[in-house]
This record gives sequence, C-alpha cells and structure tokens, in this order.
Amino acid sequence: MTSLKNAGARGTAAHLSLALFAISAVALLPAIAADAPPAEWDGLVRVESKQIDHLYKLPEADFSGYKRVRLDPIEVEFDKNWKPNDSTRSPSQRLSSSDIEKIKKTLAEEFRKVFTEELTKNGYPVVAESDDDVLRVSAAIVNLYITAPEKMSAGRSRTYTTSAGHMTLVVELRDSVTGKLMARAVDSVQGRDTGNFMITNSVTNMSSARTALSKWAVVLREGLDDATGRAK
Repeated sequence: MTSLKNAGARGTAAHLSLALFAISAVALLPAIAADAPPAEWDGLVRVESKQIDHLYKLPEADFSGYKRVRLDPIEVEFDKNWKPNDSTRSPSQRLSSSDIEKIKKTLAEEFRKVFTEELTKNGYPVVAESDDDVLRVSAAIVNLYITAPEKMSAGRSRTYTTSAGHMTLVVELRDSVTGKLMARAVDSVQGRDTGNFMITNSVTNMSSARTALSKWAVVLREGLDDATGRAK
C-alpha cells in the first residue's frame, strides 16, 4: 500500500512539474521571441541555428554518453487569445470542454508517435526509465491557435483546422538521473508554413500537422546525432 501511495505521489508531482513547465514556457515566450532575444537563459547560452528559431545550450554539456531517450508526457496549451466560443458563434457551434480536451489529447498523442518513430528508427530507443545513458526530453506545444468551423450535423465527425493558426514547440533536454538542464529549444510554426492541418474527434486526419511535428522530430534527432558524434 505504501509503494502504491508513493507511486501515486510521484505521478502527481511529475504531472504538476510538466504543467508548470508548459506555463513557464508560455510566460517566457514574449522575451525569447523579441527582436533581440537574451544571450543567456537559465545558465544556457544562445547558439545560432538554421533549423529552429531559438536554441540554447549549456556550454559544458556533453551528450556523447546518451544512447536512449526518455520522453515525458507532452503538454499542450492554447494561445491565451484563442476564444472558440466567443459571442460571434451560436450555441450550436460552440465547442464543449470535451471537444477542447480532445484536440489537446489528439495533438499530444500524434506528437509522441512522430517523435518516437523518428528516434527509434535512427537508433535512439525510447524508454520509460532513467539511467546514465538516458537523455530526458520534456516538450510542450504552446500558443496553439486554431480556427473552429461550424460543427457538422449529428453523427458526423467534427473538424478543426489551423489554416490561420499557429503553434510553438518548447523542448528541454536534461540528464535523466540528475535532472540537470542541458539544452532548450523554441520554434514556432504558422498555418501558412505547413498548409491546413485537421483534427477530427472520430477519425484523426493530421497529415499537415504531422509535417510540422516531423520537422521538429528530425531537428531533435539530427541535433542528437551532432552532439553524440553520430553525424556523418
């Protein structure tokens, strides 16, 4: 009984930690997205990247010993200005709380699937445990803004599109044993960059969203290749 209680406490603490990570990421985005982003962030130093908007690394970080990846549950947070149920929409068109949670859950699940596929096929097993050779990856999709068209008639799937929307990825890399922060990346994608992507609550159709997620997954994997010396 004690072990079950402890496990539950650890699970709750982990969930709160991830939620705070997402909240902190949203709070820090205005500064990091400024014309002149800070040269240092939580002890990490900004380095130039041609692939993502902002990349920060610990100067003395050594990634060469990491062979596996532990991927934390993905947090998804909407843009503070996203108002799917404003006064312009009739009651029949408004999204329920379950609709909104479905969007978050679907995107988080697709994110995990895409990242796991990219990492495992390139020699980085995704594991659940912490160990000396395991790199912990915490990620959040924040500032998610989607347009919500009219609900379809009863019995048909409901569709959401981001044709005029945007989302931002925040990723932190830590040593899985010590929790030491080693790198952080921030990158935003606009609907115009990837085309429309759709999320349905009966049949998932996220081909364009998957394009954005796949780009992020490849960037992470290539970054690991460079840091661990696997890059050719």
